[in-house]
Amino acid sequence: MRPNAAYGNATSSSPGETAVFLAAAQRGSIERGRETSLSTTSPDETAVYLTAAKRSRLSSNSHAESPLKDELEECLREETEEEVERLAARKANSTSILVILSRITGFGRTMAQANALSGALMSVASCYTVAAGMPNMLYELVMGGMLVTSFLPVYLSVRNNRGREASAEYASNLLTILLVIMGVLSVLSFIFAGPIIWTQSAGASADFDFDLAVWFFRFFAFEVILYGVSSVVSGVLNAERDYFASNAAPMVNNIITIASFMLYSLVVKGGLLAWDQALIILAVGNPLGVVSQVLIQLPALRRHGVRLRLKIDLHDPALRETLAIGLPTLIVTFASYPTNAVQSSCALQVTSSGAAIAYYSRVWYVLPFSILAIPISVTMFTELSNYRVAERMDAYRRALSSGMRKIIFTMIPCALLLIVFAPVLVALLGGFDAEDAAMTATYLQVQAVALPLYALSTYLQKVCSSLMKMKIYAFAACVAAATQVVFCIVLTPVYGLYVVPLSSTFHFLAVDAVTLLSIRREVGSFGFSSVMLSGARALVFGLLGSAVGAGLLMLLTTVVGPVGGSMLRGLVYAAFAGLPALLVAYGSAYALGRSEAPFFDALFSRVSRALHRG
Repeated sequence: MRPNAAYGNATSSSPGETAVFLAAAQRGSIERGRETSLSTTSPDETAVYLTAAKRSRLSSNSHAESPLKDELEECLREETEEEVERLAARKANSTSILVILSRITGFGRTMAQANALSGALMSVASCYTVAAGMPNMLYELVMGGMLVTSFLPVYLSVRNNRGREASAEYASNLLTILLVIMGVLSVLSFIFAGPIIWTQSAGASADFDFDLAVWFFRFFAFEVILYGVSSVVSGVLNAERDYFASNAAPMVNNIITIASFMLYSLVVKGGLLAWDQALIILAVGNPLGVVSQVLIQLPALRRHGVRLRLKIDLHDPALRETLAIGLPTLIVTFASYPTNAVQSSCALQVTSSGAAIAYYSRVWYVLPFSILAIPISVTMFTELSNYRVAERMDAYRRALSSGMRKIIFTMIPCALLLIVFAPVLVALLGGFDAEDAAMTATYLQVQAVALPLYALSTYLQKVCSSLMKMKIYAFAACVAAATQVVFCIVLTPVYGLYVVPLSSTFHFLAVDAVTLLSIRREVGSFGFSSVMLSGARALVFGLLGSAVGAGLLMLLTTVVGPVGGSMLRGLVYAAFAGLPALLVAYGSAYALGRSEAPFFDALFSRVSRALHRG
C-alpha cells in the first residue's frame, strides 16, 4: 500500500489490493463449486476485506506493506509444476534417508528376533509373528485403509476452503470417533482372541502352538487404538509436508522391541528364567514400542500449530466426504483380509515355520519398496491432492505419469537384484539352519517378481484417493483378491510353499491393469507409453547390474566359499558384490542421462559435484 493512502476511507483502497482481493474471492468461490461475479462478492467476504484493509492502513504509517495484500497474493500464487516437482523430489529423498535409518533399526529388530527365537524356538517365532501382525491387520480392516486414503485429500480440501482452524476441528472430530471405535475393537479382540488367531492359522500343522499365539495376541490387542492415533497424526503432518516425525517414529519402536528380544535372550541363556517364562518380556515389549511410536510424533503437531482435542460432531460435512472416499477402501481391506489369512494358512499348512519364513522374506522384499517407492508415493499423494483441489488437471496428469515412471524405473532393478542376492540377504539375518535359510531365500526370490507391481499398486491407490474415486481401486482389488485366494487354495497342496509368494504377482498384476484402465477413463490420456518406455529401460539397466552382481558372487563363492549361514560372510558378499551391482544398474543410467530414480539421481549428483570440487 502507498504511504499517502493511510488516511483514506474504506472505499479508497489501492486498485492493486482491490484486484488481489476480488480475484482471491472469485477463486475461492470457484473452488467451492459456484460461479461468483466481481459485482456479487458476499457481504462476509467484503466485511473481512474492509476490516483487514483498515488494519493495513494503520500499519502503513511505518511504511509496511499490507498484510492482507501479502496474504492474498500468496494465496493467489500457484506453485509451478517445476517447483512442485523439485519439492516433491527433495521431500522424497529426505524421507528415503529417514526410511533407511528406520529400516536399519528394523533389520536389527528382525535379527534380534531371528537370533532370540531360532532353532528349536522357530515355531515360537511363528506364533509371535502371527500375533504381532494381527493388531495392525484388524486396524486396517476396520478403519486404517479408509483413513490412509481419505483423510489427506479431505483435510486439504477443508483447509483450502474453510481454513486451518476448521481442518484441525475436522481432524479432532475424526480422532475422537476413531478412539471410540478402536477402543471397542480392542476389547472385543481381547475377548475373542482365539477365533481371531484361528483365521490366520486354520489348517496349520500340528507343530504350531495355537494357544501361545492367542496368549501373545491378548497382550497386543490394545495396539489397535495406538495405530488409529498414529494414522491421524501422520496424516496431518503429511498434509503439512512434514514427513520427518512419522518416518522417524518407527525407529524408536524398533529400538524398544530390539531391547525386549535382547533381554529375553539374555535372561534365557543366563538361566534366570525358562524360555516359556521369559516370554512375558516379549509380550510387554511389543506394545511399548507402539506407544513410543505415537508419542514421538506429537511435538511435531505443536510446531505446526495444530491442536487436536476430544470432540464429536457427527454432523460435520467433512465426515460424509471421508466416508464417501473411505468406504470403497474398506471394501479393499475386507478383500485383503481373507487373502492374507489364506496365504498365512497355506504357508503354515506346508510347514510350521511357514509364517516365520514369510515374515523374514518380507523384511527384504519391502526394503526397497519402503526406502524408495513409499517416499515417492507419499509425497506425490500430497501434490496430486493439491492439484485436484485446485482443478489443475493437466498438471495432475503429468504428475501422475511422472510418479509412475519414477516408481517403475526404481523398482525393476531392485526386483532383479533381490533375486540374485536372496541367499546373501537371508544369511545377513542370521539364526537360520541350512534348510530354513534355503527355503527363505527361495521364497524371497519368487516374491521379488511382484515387487514393481506391488509398488505401482500402492501408488495407484493414492492416485484414486486423490481423485476421490476409490471405487475404481476397490473393484480392482476385489477381482484380484478372489483370483489370489483360488490360486493359493488350489495350487499350494499340489506345488507347495512357493505358490504363496507367486500368487502375489498375479494379484498385483490384476490390480494394476484394472486400475489403470479405470483411471484413464476418468482423467484421460496421461502418457502411459512413456511409463512403458521407462520400464523397458529399467529392465535393461537392471539386467546389466544383476549380471555384474551374479558374476561377482560366483567369483567370491569360488575363492572364499559359499555364503552358508555366516552373517559376516553375508555382509562381505553384500558389500563387495551388491554395491558394484547397484552402481552399474543405477549409475550407468544416470551417466547416460536415462535415469528416473530420484533417490539415486540425487546421490550421484552430489557425488559428482563433490568430485568436481575436489
